[in-house]
Amino acid sequence: MGAAVPFITTGISAGLGAATQAHQAQIQAGQAGYMAQVARNNQQVAQWNAQRALQQGEIQQDQQRQKTTQAIGQQRAALASQGGDVNSGSNLDLIGDTARSGEFAAQTIGNDAQARAYKFLLDANSAAGQASLYDTRAANIWSTYNNKQIVDGINTGLSLLARPPL
Repeated sequence: MGAAVPFITTGISAGLGAATQAHQAQIQAGQAGYMAQVARNNQQVAQWNAQRALQQGEIQQDQQRQKTTQAIGQQRAALASQGGDVNSGSNLDLIGDTARSGEFAAQTIGNDAQARAYKFLLDANSAAGQASLYDTRAANIWSTYNNKQIVDGINTGLSLLARPPL
């Protein structure tokens, strides 16, 4: 019995070490998995924000165009009340300038919305990359754990073989 004690204690020690390492690997992989899911959620939110920015830009463009149309209507009414021909000469130039200015403002609003959406899409791509990184980290934790178990098993076997025979 006394000769078997070193083998038993070595086996118990190796078993406890393996259980502790497995638990630590499970915790670390779980944390990496959680962070990957958080990053995927951030990606989804950023994509939604990009869509919303474009939708808001379209609404604001429509509102700007309506304001321009109202301004042109008011100009036509004011010019017509003065007895001028609103479809020719400098009166027509004035209305054309208002239309161009209003459309320029609407296009600027659209471009700004696209720039905001693009920034959100960049954020979404960054979050997707981060999720992939965390997924890889979780996989690597388990791979490292499995490799360490093999090496520890080999080392334990070698240490048992290196003991002098009883």
